[in-house]
Amino acid sequence: MAKIIEYPRASLRSAMQLAEAVDGFAGSCSIELAAEKLGKKISGAFQALVSATVKYGLIDSKAGKLSTTILYRNFKLAYTPEETQSRLREALLSPPLFANIYERFKGQKLPVSHFEKMLMREFNVPDEVASRVSGYFLDGAKQSGLLNSENCLIANADEGKFEIEEPLDDAIEQPDPSSEVLLDGQFNVVAGGATQKVLAGGATTHDDFQINIRGPGINFSLEIRELDDLDVVQVMLRKIERALKQAEKNV
Repeated sequence: MAKIIEYPRASLRSAMQLAEAVDGFAGSCSIELAAEKLGKKISGAFQALVSATVKYGLIDSKAGKLSTTILYRNFKLAYTPEETQSRLREALLSPPLFANIYERFKGQKLPVSHFEKMLMREFNVPDEVASRVSGYFLDGAKQSGLLNSENCLIANADEGKFEIEEPLDDAIEQPDPSSEVLLDGQFNVVAGGATQKVLAGGATTHDDFQINIRGPGINFSLEIRELDDLDVVQVMLRKIERALKQAEKNV
């Protein structure tokens, strides 16, 4: 018997609404407050929504307390429509079932006419929920731009390579990218073979650090004021690392 693959029991749209409600309480609240914010009662259906939102990677749930994740923070702070779309795709493909569907059909036409039956027959989704689960995937794929008007899944959810920002002052000698060097308010962070320039105000301007990363579908800028901000930076660097490794495989 085929192994049952985890699937969400709510749509990405509904999950985004729950994550937004939690974010309204400074990013953390009890499940009761979240339900009240959405005008819902604590029920099996609401618990299913919480579980789905966790599967989409938008919130964490522990001991009755909900908190938003770095993925949701990146979605909320996206600068461009392209980056917003990229975050939605990342969330949609977080559930194992949806990731498997994408890997199988990326770059191809999705068999929409018998998609529901395929979920039951080949992915072992229970008959009683197959219709809803198929709707969740199709709606989320359209919402995130993963599925085009011809019902084809785009070949690469993160197409293109990331550009490396050029130095602001050409007269400054560039440090060795294999090390972390502080030089006149500048230093480099190395991840996956790519060097990203980070500007540090230091004594020349202010006491905060600022990082800027630009590339296809991404225009990221963040002031580093506390250690927790570094978690966001690490997520961005891991994303770039995955993109660069995928590009190397495609060469």
